[in-house]
Amino acid sequence: MTTYWERMPPLRETGRRRPSRGVGIAVTVVTLVVLGLLVLAGFALWAYADHDRIELIDRPDVVAAVDAGCTRLRAGLAASPVDVGSPASVRAAAIAAQDEAIRAFVAEVRRLDPVARADDLPVDDWLADWESLAVARDDVADALRRGGRASLVVPRDGGEPITRRMDAVGVACVDLSRLVRRT
Repeated sequence: MTTYWERMPPLRETGRRRPSRGVGIAVTVVTLVVLGLLVLAGFALWAYADHDRIELIDRPDVVAAVDAGCTRLRAGLAASPVDVGSPASVRAAAIAAQDEAIRAFVAEVRRLDPVARADDLPVDDWLADWESLAVARDDVADALRRGGRASLVVPRDGGEPITRRMDAVGVACVDLSRLVRRT
């Protein structure tokens, strides 16, 4: 009895040669290069996902200090509301009290380690913007004390109101539009 395999005709030579050793080396090199590029891309993606975004306040110790300061700032602002219907002298006193709360907030955040603040780039500029806003509000309070009409002129930097830049750092400390409007 013959089996199926025994009845099969013998395999013919196809005339193909065995690949040369150079082709095997080339395939190996290309494979290693592709794997290397994939590893590099993985590291680059990880580094990008873990990088410090320079436009945001995002260093954990700085964010913690800013958040704590913002809580106290909100309380200080709420303790001295500016009622636009009240007499000018009362409004001036409320604005001055709020500005002191702003200055206390700035001083508190500035007590952070200077290296930590410098590592989170927008912090010092953001604090300077808070100080500029307080100075502009002081001008309003002074005008009200003198009996004049006053309106807040929001300081600008590069043609843009500093409040826009203050909102862009990723920290929602207070509603700046209300702080500016209520003077």
